[in-house]
Amino acid sequence: MTPEVLGPVWGADRMLLGDRARWHGAAVTRTPDERSLLVAADRGDRLVLFGRGDPGGVVELLVERVDRLDRSDAPGTRPAGWMSVPRGAVVPEAVLGRLDLEPFSTWDWLLAEEPPGVVPGEDVVVRLDPRADAEAIADCLAEANPGTTADPTGPHEAAWVGVRDEHGRLLGVFGAQTRGGLGEDAVSWHLHGLGVRPGLRGRGVGAALTAVLTRAGFTAGAQWVSLGMYADNDVARRIYHRLGFATLAEFSSFGPAGSTRPPT
Repeated sequence: MTPEVLGPVWGADRMLLGDRARWHGAAVTRTPDERSLLVAADRGDRLVLFGRGDPGGVVELLVERVDRLDRSDAPGTRPAGWMSVPRGAVVPEAVLGRLDLEPFSTWDWLLAEEPPGVVPGEDVVVRLDPRADAEAIADCLAEANPGTTADPTGPHEAAWVGVRDEHGRLLGVFGAQTRGGLGEDAVSWHLHGLGVRPGLRGRGVGAALTAVLTRAGFTAGAQWVSLGMYADNDVARRIYHRLGFATLAEFSSFGPAGSTRPPT
């Protein structure tokens, strides 16, 4: 996933460049006018599809992809394990049926290009050890954000922060991964796994965790800090926008029947 592969319009796209390690070896197709792009990655057990740009153009690329599947000689395998396309793309039922996918969620991708100002509550936010505190982080997320795929012991984890009670129990956590940047050796940070236990919500803990972690990313040399959020979480969106994040892309995702969370 290099600028050359992405083409002149998408070669500097921060979302695609940030994720380029995850899209290693993926096939990229673009519409003739370069307004739409489709990434298809073979993850071994599943095909993952990701569209950027004009929704109508992405649908055109999807239809072409399905036509190629129909001409393939690999029957009996699931054609797709996950798909995300720009919100507003009307994916034909025939395409969803051929890919064996159904609607899962709508979500937004946000980006900050400079550190936020200090917010109330930061004084109680502490840095965590992703390995030593992994069990405590998982316990917090099991109650505060059970649908997250964030794993403090996973690859590319950059940092985790948290808030503890007087007994040392984690009441809120937030983590970050390192991702790509503009340039071969450049990096960005992607935040994931925000969770605040129900009893502490509405007190600014989420904002404090986000501010501290975002600032840590820029201090560590990240060119930008990104995050994803479900589209119906208006409270979180207001907090992120107040901290300097801007919504740069909106998506709809589709998964196999019975999916409970996106793939890692």
